[in-house]
Amino acid sequence: MQTLSILNLIIAVLWLVSATIDTAGHTYFWQLKWYRIDRFKDFLSTKQGQSYVLSYPVFWRGLLAIALLYFLHHETLLLKYSIISFFVIDIIRLGYLYIHKQLRRPQPSIKALLILTISLAVEAIWLLFTHNWDILLLVLIVRPFLIGGVVIVINEITNLIKKIYFIRAEKKLKKYQNLKIIGITGSYGKTTVKEFLSSILGEKFCVIYTPKNINSDIGISKFILQTDFSKAHIFIVEIGAYNTGDVQLVCDIVHPSIGILTAINEQHLSLFGSMEKIQSAKYELLRAIPKNGLAITNSDNEYCREFLDEIKAKVATFGIEKKYGPTCEIEDLTDGKHQVLSVDILLQHGEKSLIHFHPKTTGRHNALNIAPCILVADFLGMSKEEIITAVNNVSDPKTAIHSYSYGKATIVDDSYNSNPQGFKAALDVLAAYPSARKRVVITRGMLELGDRSEELHEEIAGEISFVADELVIITPDFIEPLKKGIAPRFKKIVVSVKTNPEELLSYIQSLKETDVVILLENRVPSIIHQELDKYKTNSTA
Repeated sequence: MQTLSILNLIIAVLWLVSATIDTAGHTYFWQLKWYRIDRFKDFLSTKQGQSYVLSYPVFWRGLLAIALLYFLHHETLLLKYSIISFFVIDIIRLGYLYIHKQLRRPQPSIKALLILTISLAVEAIWLLFTHNWDILLLVLIVRPFLIGGVVIVINEITNLIKKIYFIRAEKKLKKYQNLKIIGITGSYGKTTVKEFLSSILGEKFCVIYTPKNINSDIGISKFILQTDFSKAHIFIVEIGAYNTGDVQLVCDIVHPSIGILTAINEQHLSLFGSMEKIQSAKYELLRAIPKNGLAITNSDNEYCREFLDEIKAKVATFGIEKKYGPTCEIEDLTDGKHQVLSVDILLQHGEKSLIHFHPKTTGRHNALNIAPCILVADFLGMSKEEIITAVNNVSDPKTAIHSYSYGKATIVDDSYNSNPQGFKAALDVLAAYPSARKRVVITRGMLELGDRSEELHEEIAGEISFVADELVIITPDFIEPLKKGIAPRFKKIVVSVKTNPEELLSYIQSLKETDVVILLENRVPSIIHQELDKYKTNSTA
């Protein structure tokens, strides 16, 4: 009897250690996908997600647990010794992962802690009430599903709490009748346009804008409740969307009088399901602008210009293509050490004016990010001279593509996120460096492109062929389409795969004292940022 009690205690302690670390690992993946069912489902369809499904904690351990249940169901003592062995092996495995810095843990947050605590509590209560060790093996089999269920329940509860925040945020903003609210949405360019616009308008007005990547309904609402708008003239809101209705919900809270739709492409196609749904979601901003407001969008983009005749507000457009008659036509952008941006704009008072700017930005693509800001500044009464001065002071935001020295090498950092147009723009920046320097592209590919993913990765690989000498792929998801799209007949390019973060770090370190330009496209492991952050400067390399 005493032996059984000791065994029970050992099993309980081992279970607690193993279950805590294991549940934290599962929670890490949910947090990575913002605890959203749609994003997690999309993750499971990728090679990285399939690797997760076939991993030891999800598949193989469950299979072993089923085998133990089947063969040792009636052998209580032998079953307990087997369970102890099971957990010891589990803890040894986790220790190995910890030593090699491969143990996955979520970022500390109330939601992550709740999921961890509730999941462990459910398992503990289940075991205590049944007094059946078979249940412990069953728990190991169903744990991933149990955690998913806890996430769903917590999401439902937080949705109710969110509504309270939405009501309070809307009520607070209504107190500031003179506050001009500007909404920005689009498949890409939102954050950069927000940063440029806040800089330009900040030359004349007191501007408040949502910080960093806060663009969700709850993030925006919390920011509103924490912010003093008493001295502000303008509030700029970046609005993200993963489903139809997301943009409309934010518009119902903030009631923007000016809206900017930057562009529409296949970004998040796997979540929306179709381009029509993406278009409908992004258009929610322009449709929400009142008659006395201003709706601004990209006339070069077919999805942006399609339904402009249905917008009740005044419409202003920007673009390069003259045939679409943009209000702000980008005539030219010479890219080099000193950029010159020339735009032909129809100003509010009816004057057609060709204006030359000298922004301190990187990349020709930024013309399309600056142009809508010029339209807003004109609409809000800034003079031509004030706009010129403000645009000339614009520089690259931290989240935008930027470059810096890393020893003798140059890093072109576009690791904030990625989409087809953004990737091409980054390649344009890379191509501007002398061809005598070795050019390397390091990327994980582009996420959430749905059924167009393979096609778009093949296309971008073709673009890489013209620009780069080497392509390094750092996740398994898009290896095949990227390799398939490489065009060796135009240029010999070395393609390598480095999915291990430490191997990738060693490779980058090996390039430090060579004359090379390295493009980081889309997110890279944190140890890479830890290495490179030591060399970042405010100046462009």
